[in-house]
Amino acid sequence: MNHKKSKIRLNNSSLDMISNLPTDVIHELLERLSLKDAAQMSVLSHKWRDIWTSNPHLVFDEPFFARVHTQEVRDTDKFCNIVSKILFQHEGPILKFSLYVPLGISCPDVAQWISYLSRNGLKDFSLCNMYRAMPLQLGSRLFSCVDLENLKLTCCIFSPPPDFRGFPKLICLELDRVVINYTTFKNLIGSCPVLQKIVLTNFTGLQHRHVIIDAPNLRYLTLDWAFKSVYVKCCENLVSASIGLPKLVKVHNKASLGDLVKVLTNSSELERLCLRSHLCRILFTECNLHTASQKLRNLDLLDLHLDFQDDVFSVFSCIQSFPNIETLKISVHSSTNLAEHVLDYNADGTLHNLRCAKVRLLVASTTEMKLIEFLLACSPVLEKLLVHAPTVKGSSRLKMLVQLNRFRRISQKVEVICPVSVVITSASSSDSPSAESAYDSSDSD
Repeated sequence: MNHKKSKIRLNNSSLDMISNLPTDVIHELLERLSLKDAAQMSVLSHKWRDIWTSNPHLVFDEPFFARVHTQEVRDTDKFCNIVSKILFQHEGPILKFSLYVPLGISCPDVAQWISYLSRNGLKDFSLCNMYRAMPLQLGSRLFSCVDLENLKLTCCIFSPPPDFRGFPKLICLELDRVVINYTTFKNLIGSCPVLQKIVLTNFTGLQHRHVIIDAPNLRYLTLDWAFKSVYVKCCENLVSASIGLPKLVKVHNKASLGDLVKVLTNSSELERLCLRSHLCRILFTECNLHTASQKLRNLDLLDLHLDFQDDVFSVFSCIQSFPNIETLKISVHSSTNLAEHVLDYNADGTLHNLRCAKVRLLVASTTEMKLIEFLLACSPVLEKLLVHAPTVKGSSRLKMLVQLNRFRRISQKVEVICPVSVVITSASSSDSPSAESAYDSSDSD
């Protein structure tokens, strides 16, 4: 009898271990759940009943609103009520606040929410406005959040008050489709002394300006817009740089692009360089860029447009300008079938260190396949070539596989991995992973 009572007490004690968890551990668990799931966890223990209201991370992201009734999300008043009800009953500091504003929500109470957040030790603020026709006006109280470390804004108006003195602790700044004038931008970068990451895309207000980025601690830089010119003043600590031109617009100062790439690639710490969209053509047909860093190891060429002969030659030249790269990633946005005899490449430009290449094709056209032929013919130590072409099916896919099998390989141990686990290799392999999973697991862009 005593044995049974002891066993019951032991079981009750084990079950109550959830209640005895420290508050910071519970918060750590709740941060890995959505807001709705975190609230439902209150049934586990009396101690958990209201603890979700003190969770320092509030994330109203797209998955959160996907669980809310569609009509409620489309109605601005109901949308605001959902956010306000959760936010204003919160207790304690809010270190992270992330808000996704769905399409159709025209005037949410952003300024009111920011005013409340500014009194709660905010360190990480993210606002993604999907209603592109109406950029959101940020409340002035955001600029009083001196503890901010991460700031990410999409489709907003960045207009700080005259007494704004910057964010002294800001490490990461990501601005997409943000309306900002040149003076404000210059002052912002200059008043964030510990910035390590800058992402500037789809800007409004800086298209015709000479942009200067002066951030001594900068490690990660992404620029994807047609600025008149860009100068990075300090890049000794730069680890990764991504530059792109989303549209083939008239670039006023083409030489400045070449100078920018030269400055970036001369950084002793640079490990990865990503060139996007039409930038290759501008650099290699009009900027006369033929030398690059001997230290760079990872090169990404993404969203390439291969509609003309010069586009293809620009890509060949770009790859061969980085002779020491070990990994290469290419994705083609559009392509045409150019005559094969006009696509000859310089086979003497050997890629002596390239070991892994990943190429995403659109239609496996003659032009796209020439890229594959080039890589196989010029890479003597290539070990793996992943060819991902999810939209190429049926007879087109069969034709692509036949071509891959016929291409000359300068490397004796290269393995060519295709979609649906089709492997063509000089040595048989029975345990290769599927192409799709292998590509996606390493493709972070």
